[in-house]
Amino acid sequence: MRNLFLSSLGIVAALWFIAGCHSGGDSTTQADNSSNAVAPSAATRPIPPDCIFAKVKMGEERDQVFREIGQPTSVNSYITGKAFIPFHYGGGDENRLSAHYKGVGIITFGNDSAYTSGYSVVDISYDPNEPGY
Repeated sequence: MRNLFLSSLGIVAALWFIAGCHSGGDSTTQADNSSNAVAPSAATRPIPPDCIFAKVKMGEERDQVFREIGQPTSVNSYITGKAFIPFHYGGGDENRLSAHYKGVGIITFGNDSAYTSGYSVVDISYDPNEPGY
């Protein structure tokens, strides 16, 4: 009786694990098809053409951005959840760097790889009310 219970429990656990690992497709497709999609927040504003952030492009290197638009008012670094994934060896984006520009907004950089010191732009958030820290 005990062996039957343990084998049933093992089968249920294996099925649960397999069902949990299935992603169900591309996340952008799911978000686009969802009827209860979240509207963009008020903080996401279009970048005016005369703003220094208009020169920055997604994927651009950190040093190149700083050369083009100047040094930020302050910088903040933090780790992401990817740093805790056991088999995410060298995949990148474990660390992020937020460059705050007073009165302009925030540019967020993600590390390219665990084995290099390069950072690339992953987000540009224009906010004229940014305090700079």
